[in-house]
Amino acid sequence: MTKLPLTRDEDWKAILRCLPPDYEALAAEHKQVQTQYGNAKIRDAGTLLRFIFLHAGADLPLRQTVAVIAEAGGPHLSPMRLHKKMGRAAPYLRALVERMVEWPTRGAPELWGGYFLTAVDATTVCGPGAIGTDARIHTKLRVADVALTAVEVTNVTGGETFKRFTWEPGELVLGDRAYCSPSGVQHVLDGQADVLVRYRLGGIELLDAEGDTIDVLASVAALAIGEALDLDVQAKLPRSRAPGRLIAYRLPDDAVERARKRLRKELGTVSAQVMAAAQYVLLFTTALRGRMNAERCLQAYRLRWQIELQFKRWKSLCGFDVLPNFRDDTTLAWLYAKVLLGTLLDRMASIPTELSPPERHASVSQRARDVVRPLEAHQHPLAAAHRRRPAAVAR
Repeated sequence: MTKLPLTRDEDWKAILRCLPPDYEALAAEHKQVQTQYGNAKIRDAGTLLRFIFLHAGADLPLRQTVAVIAEAGGPHLSPMRLHKKMGRAAPYLRALVERMVEWPTRGAPELWGGYFLTAVDATTVCGPGAIGTDARIHTKLRVADVALTAVEVTNVTGGETFKRFTWEPGELVLGDRAYCSPSGVQHVLDGQADVLVRYRLGGIELLDAEGDTIDVLASVAALAIGEALDLDVQAKLPRSRAPGRLIAYRLPDDAVERARKRLRKELGTVSAQVMAAAQYVLLFTTALRGRMNAERCLQAYRLRWQIELQFKRWKSLCGFDVLPNFRDDTTLAWLYAKVLLGTLLDRMASIPTELSPPERHASVSQRARDVVRPLEAHQHPLAAAHRRRPAAVAR
């Protein structure tokens, strides 16, 4: 059978140029391209990534992945060999992701009272041949270095809870309303970590200094638009009463209306209490006020939301919602490959064109401000100036 030559090598080289300059050295450091035998088929990082990107990016089965690359003139690899490569690739892919993303400068512990910010979230996925949702991926991500420190795949009945993960002193755990439960918060505190979670009415009973139950909505009713409340409370947990704080922020009217519209769409019938609570951002935290005041807590929670939006975007672009299988030994590498592809898409979309002269960014933090994303092109200074000029002429 005649082999077809690998085509579009220039396109592949363009992709490799978007990777960190030391991607080859990282592969050697993580022992991804060691050749113990003379007939080894994968001898460089570029070839390895080509297999991984085709498998994860195109959602191809192992057997089809190796067949496509072999037919195109690449190395002949067995599906089992690629499976084993995927099982060992997670640390290497993680190292590539850490070098490419822009979140670390915003998640550095020194910016958040010395806490290591950790975000948890879950997303529903479909396995091979599924006609509906049949699994859920639970992820724990350390913001400071964008490390997926834990991943668990459960069936669709597996709920979102802090109890799925282990916690260490110094962590500040960010979670949405689904994680606002007494047993989950107790589990985090048992690990000597702290929580910053979106408060859900009825989720955790909050008490005042005398031990009386606090009416949360009555406590925040007097807030004006843009005002914040930082109230000392006690959280009634399964084995203790934990000191904490209720932080509330009154949203603008347009944001309130959007929140209520979203609730009606998601839940249908919505209680008056829930509609009233939509006027506020309500957070519960066990972080000390001296380390994280109300403003910093609100900012930290916004950072969690930015990360969640980025994952949603990658899910849409890169197919996070279709697992190739349910094997724990390859799921983590597959997820890292998806994240890496997402960061590559971001970086390639931000490459300057003739209409946008190239710029050299001095640092990651500078790049975080200057990078242009497809959905945010209107924020680019050149694009903004280009739009203003016709208006000026019209006047």
